[in-house]
Amino acid sequence: MLEEAIRIRMLPIRLMIFDVDGVLTGGQIIIHDDGTETKIFDVQDGHGVKLLQRAGIDVALITGRTCRAVEHRAVGLGIARVYQGIHRKLEAYDQIRKETGLEDREIGYMGDDLIDIPVMRRVGLAVAVPNASYHVLPYAHYVTRASGGNGACREVCELLLQVQGRWEALAARYFET
Repeated sequence: MLEEAIRIRMLPIRLMIFDVDGVLTGGQIIIHDDGTETKIFDVQDGHGVKLLQRAGIDVALITGRTCRAVEHRAVGLGIARVYQGIHRKLEAYDQIRKETGLEDREIGYMGDDLIDIPVMRRVGLAVAVPNASYHVLPYAHYVTRASGGNGACREVCELLLQVQGRWEALAARYFET
């Protein structure tokens, strides 16, 4: 059962921002001989993002690394706000707030490492994966059951939609006969 305090934080969320490495991926990076990188993304996480978007909840990415795979994944999911190579994530966060006009309480953020803490301290809903750095966990309002890259994003997407009363309508189309 989800704590009431977390439900209250989830109700006003209109934008969910995700870190990439360790959140949308398991955190491993395959570096090929030619210097290109491979990241593995979870398909169910991607579907969770699409469900949020269908419900009118915007999605953005802020990551400390730069990788073309992230660009491709974002395009495939229709995520327009993608910030890569960002080592001061609060600056990207402030830019997103300015562009959207949203208040901190209307924004959620999901991270796993020290670089994520400044944003997690500001947002209305701070989420961490269970395999996050030990130092990050005290800043999380919610810690997922699923690990990064293994359905953690999807877990948060479904919880948000359920708490906001949007899940049934979105999921109904999959149960139609």
